[in-house]
Amino acid sequence: MGGLKKYMPITFATMCTGWLAISGIPIFAGFFSKDEILWKTWSAPGFSIPGGFNKVLWGIGALTALLTAVYMTRMMVMTFWGNERFREKHDDDHPGADHDHHAPVEPHESPWIMTVPLIVLAVLSTIGGFIGVPYALSSFVTTENVNLLERTLEPVIARVPGELGHGSEQTPQSVSPGTQETETTSPANSLTAAAAVSHESTPEELNAERLLALISVLIAAAGIGAGWVIFKKRPTMELPRILQNKYYVDEIYDAALIHPIESASREGLWKIFDIGVIDGLLHSIGEAVVEAGRVGRYLQAGLLRGYAAIILFGALILIGVFAWFSIAALAR
Repeated sequence: MGGLKKYMPITFATMCTGWLAISGIPIFAGFFSKDEILWKTWSAPGFSIPGGFNKVLWGIGALTALLTAVYMTRMMVMTFWGNERFREKHDDDHPGADHDHHAPVEPHESPWIMTVPLIVLAVLSTIGGFIGVPYALSSFVTTENVNLLERTLEPVIARVPGELGHGSEQTPQSVSPGTQETETTSPANSLTAAAAVSHESTPEELNAERLLALISVLIAAAGIGAGWVIFKKRPTMELPRILQNKYYVDEIYDAALIHPIESASREGLWKIFDIGVIDGLLHSIGEAVVEAGRVGRYLQAGLLRGYAAIILFGALILIGVFAWFSIAALAR
């Protein structure tokens, strides 16, 4: 790849929006989702255990956001900027070849069936985030609560005391089912409550959220800058092994879950239960039927005198049984 910008301008433009959105640059949708995740992690009271575990989680999220911006920039640099490495690769594979017969495939824009969805996604990535702008940012231009996503699931999710808003300290109240249903199913009440909770945020909390939003933007910009500086001159530079192996998440997952499940399935479910129990039971039934057939085979000798003797023997047994029960009845 490399140098595809001039060959695929529509793909390049749509990928730029995706690059900036995933990196977390305003005004793109990825910024608002990433900013809200980081802010909710930082301010979550449920994680405020000794040692500030929520702050540790925020640090992990911030580092992940930085690395995301770096590898997204690497992808853009490797694909759309730099030298046309597909030509260099072709020349290396076919030295001195006749270019009329061994010319590399020329890159070209995708057909409309691919470019139209890309354009739609690019537009949504650009303006889609405005349906979830947090109050700390929208309050710069309006006093209305424009975040349509923050409390979308509120009618079906239980409220936790102390977590209704950034600074609200509401206590749980017992309400009758009828009252609760009325409050949660009314869209007007839901919007009013959301606006009230947003306006109850203290200035300190609003400033803290805005500061963290600025920090998240700086993190995204730093990741893009680092990715550009590192990979602009060396787009094919190998990443550290821990990054190439995705922090060994797959290996840990395999060792902790996949391999034990495979071993238990092979040694326990297959060899013991399947082969030992199920197959053993079926084979035992089959062997019992075969042995019963072998025993019954001796009764089918083909001699009429033998068959007559068996019939006579059976008749005598039946007569004896009837006589026994008759004598026992008379004795009563």
